[in-house]
Amino acid sequence: MKFITTKTFLLAGLSALAISTPIFALGGLGLRGVQPTPQAYGGYTVNGAYIAPQAQAYYQSPVYTLRPAYYGGGPRHNNAQLGYSASFQQAPPQIPAGNYGGNTASLQSANRLGLRGSSRVFERGFQLGGTSVTTNVKHTRRMLDWQENTTGKTLSLLTNRANGTLAPNSLTIGGAMKGGLMWQTTSVAGKFPILSRFPDFTPGTETSSGVFAINNAALAFTGSFGDWTTFYLQPEYSETEFFGQSEFQLRKAFVVFGNLEKTPFYAAFGRKTIDFGNFDGYNAFTQTEAQHYFHAVSDQPVLELGYYNMYSGLKLTATAFSGGRQLRTAYAGADNENKIANFAASAEKEFRFRNGGAFTVGASYLHDTIYRNNYTAHTFGLIGSGTPPLNFISYRNGAVDAFAEYNSPALDFMVEYTTTLKPWGAAIPQDADGFVDPAYIIDLLGAPDDINNINFAQKLSVLTAQARYKPLMANGRRLQLAAVGSWGSIGDDFVGVGLGGVPTTWEKNQQHALSVQYPVSDYLDFGVEYVFNKGFIPFVAPQLVSDDGVTAHAVNVGFKARF
Repeated sequence: MKFITTKTFLLAGLSALAISTPIFALGGLGLRGVQPTPQAYGGYTVNGAYIAPQAQAYYQSPVYTLRPAYYGGGPRHNNAQLGYSASFQQAPPQIPAGNYGGNTASLQSANRLGLRGSSRVFERGFQLGGTSVTTNVKHTRRMLDWQENTTGKTLSLLTNRANGTLAPNSLTIGGAMKGGLMWQTTSVAGKFPILSRFPDFTPGTETSSGVFAINNAALAFTGSFGDWTTFYLQPEYSETEFFGQSEFQLRKAFVVFGNLEKTPFYAAFGRKTIDFGNFDGYNAFTQTEAQHYFHAVSDQPVLELGYYNMYSGLKLTATAFSGGRQLRTAYAGADNENKIANFAASAEKEFRFRNGGAFTVGASYLHDTIYRNNYTAHTFGLIGSGTPPLNFISYRNGAVDAFAEYNSPALDFMVEYTTTLKPWGAAIPQDADGFVDPAYIIDLLGAPDDINNINFAQKLSVLTAQARYKPLMANGRRLQLAAVGSWGSIGDDFVGVGLGGVPTTWEKNQQHALSVQYPVSDYLDFGVEYVFNKGFIPFVAPQLVSDDGVTAHAVNVGFKARF
């Protein structure tokens, strides 16, 4: 316990130290790669000066001056530091084709595709009642990516407005789909660590299972009207929802009030991902254990207040929302359903380097989670219709997260650690009625439902480490080769009695993935992924069905299409 506590405070301390040390910061937009380097091009120069990838986006919409009023346009943040010259503010820069990292694409093609994740949306679309209606695959890639940028989409909207990716007073429509074959084999019949997350895919008597599935299919509507308002809607369909949830959902519907060209402060309101943790996964299809355990998605409107300094790369946010059950991790108890009783806070700092790389550290806090009791009916319907354990153990249990990530055009590395602040009530050794094993009771005459009277210290935690290599292919795009490892700690070294008298264990589990993604175009990626799981520990009734000795192998083959 002391080791875990020390590790948590050490990670938080390192994050705080880095946040307060801006000496390596360079000018430009982007946090955690908000504007990724285009797959077709490397670095390039203008008038003999190297332009870092974070600044390249400005060239694609030179009418923006991007010298915010809150900086006064002074010499400290002049145009040269932002990666463009004042002479380029009225016309695109004349960049020789040979300067695109050896790529022979023409200047016209480069201007059309855009740089660092941007595209010239002004060149396509139509007018509807005086409003520009467009599509922009670069914007869609960032907003409808289910593996990466999971908690960064609010900032993506603001930066894509500031760098010109989103045209003023326009409606940008996008769509994306992720699907393919999900196949898995397990050492114990019916216990599939991945496919068991989706009950309809799980045969109870088989040791192998394979299904074709639409993991996600969504539309994205982005409105950029006026100088200060950006709205975003995301209706979504998925066949990989947990039992009791609808396949059709309005997953995101929020408005962002802000303008990075004039102020670093902004606000967001609506249904959105709660800004807690990073939880990106470099592998092709399967979410990491960190995301599976701790990703916080709202089901009710949230209010987020934020600060993002696009020059130093510092971001701070605070979020308030209902204490009721959200879609994933956030929950402050049924009694707080109609109260603003839960909140989150996050801080991130990005250090940018002249070679196009960036190093980001972050730390965040979530006030209360679903790991607050021993009643594992996690969906809205089951909480209301089910019967809690006779011995109901309930208490507030927050979570903290810290991560460090390095991104560059060719290499990415990330490590992330997330943990609850107290043990998870359902992981405490107990019988089916919730009565804790007497060996874990401090005072047998005391209250058996008081967490302070239970001698159990293991917090729910997960460590994720991942790396990705992105070699440039002959077609001018970057292949993605990723290795991702997750190590989860859940319970104690304890053997219980589960359903049918079968012994149960739920101490630890692991998930490790290797994947390859091949980008055919901006609109289509193909991928193959292998996943190894050690441990079958579902988050519903783990005391009754878990077995951390299960080993399973999965192969996922599929595609990601977008427009």
